[in-house]
Amino acid sequence: MIGLVLASSLALTASGDDARAETAARLARLVEVAAIDEACAMLPTAERAILDREIASARHQAEADGMSSATWSSGSERIRRRWASPDCGASAAQQTVLRYRQALNGWLMGGERSFEGQRRVWTARAAENEHSHWALAQDAVHDGISARFGSVIIGEDAVVLLSLRAPRQPASAVLVLRDVQLAPRPVDFTSGGRRQPPGGEPLAGLGALSSGQRRIWTSGVLRDGGRFAPDGDGVTASFTFPGDTLEQMMALEAAEAARVDLYDASGARMGRIWIEIGALRQARNYALAANPSPLQ
Repeated sequence: MIGLVLASSLALTASGDDARAETAARLARLVEVAAIDEACAMLPTAERAILDREIASARHQAEADGMSSATWSSGSERIRRRWASPDCGASAAQQTVLRYRQALNGWLMGGERSFEGQRRVWTARAAENEHSHWALAQDAVHDGISARFGSVIIGEDAVVLLSLRAPRQPASAVLVLRDVQLAPRPVDFTSGGRRQPPGGEPLAGLGALSSGQRRIWTSGVLRDGGRFAPDGDGVTASFTFPGDTLEQMMALEAAEAARVDLYDASGARMGRIWIEIGALRQARNYALAANPSPLQ
């Protein structure tokens, strides 16, 4: 009964929408665990960090679904007041945290998960005694170019990487996404599906306006990066990006897309790859939870 009452304190306006109601209920459950842990210190440091990221992700989704800041503030405050001075040895507090930890262990079991968007999938995985591997990746193919973008773990370091195979050698790349300061809201170039997306590429329909773009240039070239490239024919190239690139992408909406423009040695554009933001936030949370040391 307590769980139902607490969940209702964060219920969305459109309570008849099952998906929105479940998002609100999940957020309430997470805040409840956080409130108990703040009073009783039941979670290890690493698990508390995972919980905080889950709350941020669930809140982001709930706000995207229509939850107001006032609803969040009043609902979360109500939950925290309920658990401000709990009996830490009582079964109510113990069982609430235990259920969360069991769910967390089940979530991480297997070491790999796929997170589906509208058109693309992010895959996140844990290390398995490998020297280097993809912790987070999305694959894309366009005009004969195969690419994989995400985060790789090399030794003790995490690197944001674009690795690709192409008919000819690219010399540089730039990631283009919406600048949330210049363009606070995305623009649908298809007018709700009534028009063809630019260039016939579905993901281009929710790219960035030319007047509201942020351009992120590569930070280097991974010399032995061919081992990270997708299978197939053609030459390989692997470009690294600044460490905060994924965080900048997560500031966008799930339906949006970022593009990567590829240039040859003469400076001419030789290709373009589209990356769906999609479930990046959820996949990133999993990668961080499964690989806490290198990625944090």
